[in-house]
Amino acid sequence: MTAHISQRFCLVLLNICMNKQEQQHQIRRQEQADTVATNDWLAEQGVDANTFGSVHIRLIQAQRQAHQLLTHHGNLLSKSQQGTLHDFLQQMARKHTRSKLKPAAAAPVLNISSKVNRLLFRQLRQTTQA
Repeated sequence: MTAHISQRFCLVLLNICMNKQEQQHQIRRQEQADTVATNDWLAEQGVDANTFGSVHIRLIQAQRQAHQLLTHHGNLLSKSQQGTLHDFLQQMARKHTRSKLKPAAAAPVLNISSKVNRLLFRQLRQTTQA
């Protein structure tokens, strides 16, 4: 009788252990899927996921703004503004130059972004008033 009880007890413990391992495996798979989805979203925003921990947040914000401006509002930019944005994105694309950039390098890009946002707001206000 005690052999039967200890055998059942071992089976119960084994079952619990296997369930925990399966749950941990499912969690790891979900984390991997979430990571892939996040990296894809970051790529759509023009940001490389690998640079997140090593680059100042102002530079990442400027990189995102430059990407958005060039892809969605290129018609509102002058040639010099487009050149500035392209140059900044090229600097951010290279690890060597990106590591040398100071947060102040983001200022011209963010200024261009502010100008375009003001222009977009004016256009929106004119269309809603008409």
